[in-house]
Amino acid sequence: MMPSFKCKDIGMDCAFEASADTEEELMRKVAEHGKEEHQMETMPPDLQEKVRAAIKA
Repeated sequence: MMPSFKCKDIGMDCAFEASADTEEELMRKVAEHGKEEHQMETMPPDLQEKVRAAIKA
């Protein structure tokens, strides 16, 4: 099963969902989404931890 992530799983009011072959690739997709849709130039370490914890494998 591919790793997947949903913004709503970390409490965001956002319908974004993504999956990828690897967690590293998924984190890149999530970071790009954060930059484009949530105006985050970089993802703070605490948010990275939340995202990683919410990834379903």
